Order: sequence, then C-alpha cells, then structure tokens
Amino acid sequence: MAFQDQVSANFDQLTVAQQDLARRALELGERMAFMTSRQLAEAVGQSDAAIIRFAKALGYDGFPEMRDAVRARLLDEVGSSGMRQSETSDISAFQQALVTSGTSLIEETERLNAHGKISAVVDLLISARQIFVTGHGTTYPMAVYLAMHLRQSLDKAQVFNIEHGDLADRFRSVGPQDVFIGIGYPRYLPYTTDILKLAREAGATVVAITDRGSSPLARIAQHTLYVARASSASAWWSQLGTMFIADWLNALVLARDETTITHLRRSDEEWKRLGHWKNDSNNAREPSLEQHRLRGLRNGNGKGPNSSSATAPRHPRK
Repeated sequence: MAFQDQVSANFDQLTVAQQDLARRALELGERMAFMTSRQLAEAVGQSDAAIIRFAKALGYDGFPEMRDAVRARLLDEVGSSGMRQSETSDISAFQQALVTSGTSLIEETERLNAHGKISAVVDLLISARQIFVTGHGTTYPMAVYLAMHLRQSLDKAQVFNIEHGDLADRFRSVGPQDVFIGIGYPRYLPYTTDILKLAREAGATVVAITDRGSSPLARIAQHTLYVARASSASAWWSQLGTMFIADWLNALVLARDETTITHLRRSDEEWKRLGHWKNDSNNAREPSLEQHRLRGLRNGNGKGPNSSSATAPRHPRK
C-alpha cells in the first residue's frame, strides 16, 4: 500500500501530534523519499524517536520501510528516468538513494548498539590471547577487513574459515582465552554457525555480528552486535553497517590500548625495510601508522590509551 493510502487508512488511530506529523510529511512529497529519519525529524520539527513511532503507528516495521513506500509511489508515478530528470543537482536519483540508504544504515547501526555493549566487546578483544574472525559468502570480505585491522592494531587476529581445509588442526589452538567473532546475515550459512559452535565448545568467547536476535549466530554467541540491513532495492546488498561496526571496534581498540602504538611502530619499521616507502608513487610526508594513531587521539577519537569511553566514529551527516 502506498504511503498516502497508509496514512489515510490509519489517520483516525494516530495521536494528535502524529496526525500533524502525517500532514507535514505529505506536504514534503517526493523529498521524503531521499531523507534520513533525522532529516525528516528536523523538517517536521519532531524527534528521531517520534518518526520511528509514527512509522510503526502506520503499520511499517520502521522508518526505512516507510521511506521505501514513498519511493515506490514515486517510481510508479514518474519512473526512474523521470526521477533523474527531476533532480536539480548533478546527482542522479539512484545515486542519491544510495547515499541516503548508506547514511541511514550507519545511523541505525549506531542506535542498535548501546555504547556499553561495544565497550565490553573491545575489552574482550584487548585482553584476548587470540582473535579469530569467521564469515562466508558475502560476509567473507568483512571478516578479512575486520581481522586485518585488528591484526594491525593488536597483532593477534586472523581469519578462520573453511577454505583453509585444515579446520581440525586449527581448532587445536582455540581455547578459553580466545575471542571468536562470527559475521552472518540471511541467508545464514551453516559454515559460520558450525565454526562458532565448535569455538564455543572449545571455551572461546563468541561474539556475533548479525542482524537480529533470532539469528542462529546470536543464539550461539555470548555477545551480539547488531547491524542494520538495507531494505531498499537500490542497496539491499550493502555491507556499510558491518564496516561501521568494524571501524567502531578498531577505533576504540586504538584509543584504549597503549600497546597498539608499539605494534603500529613495528609495522612502520617493516614497511621501511621492505622499501615500499621509496616507491615513486609514495609521498615521504604521508603520516605513518603510528602518526595516524596519535593524531586520532588528539582529534578526539578517544580520551587516551586508557580511556573507558565508547564513542562511535563520527560520520558526516548527509
């Protein structure tokens, strides 16, 4: 059902404030199709929470589904070519939809995870003997991304997947002092869940990065971080939320563990020994890994090596 029809069908059941919000949202017309929940809240003079309650009062699961209904009606009326022609900027409607969807994914992922929950996982990572990350299918690149950055920061992370062909041998080194991170979304692949089950049986602390509490990964894990997933046709495959969680974890590890500076300094030294910094395409004035980390602390990514704050990396609002 189109957004306008959904409003009409449920208008009498809305509160007075929600009825006023509905009128103002309808006045925005097609502009609402490319707004984040925060932008809509500012446009109608309401809070983010009020927008979410409004969407649910209309029968939607949340703001993204309500916005998708507005987009669907717009496509029906003018078609994708008409949407592009109606743009006043040089960004196409499709590109704008991607930007809006990506911004929304990051904002909603931040809201899904209490700062204390993120902080607890960071403490586990810092104190762990080893960190293993598993992910298969479309989440495999995310497992590599997270493991690579944690290895750079903490020097004890690696990908643990079926592709190595030696799972039985590798599980010999998994124990109670280790942290095992699994990443998975529908359709949940059994490779990831089977590995997490065995890791927990081996005594490792299991952390899931997934989309919902009913996920098979969440049922295995002692700690779960939730990632918002895109429902729009333009970005249903997006992994921006997963990358945001990975960046959030790594940023806090860098800010709170003073040993990371030693690891980064050693990496800088090895890059120099390899001779890569002498390549013509590299600028000698480019900051080293150690300098990047120190700049991050000065710019507010953490209050210092021993900071207990758990602040998400700031992303520019679109």
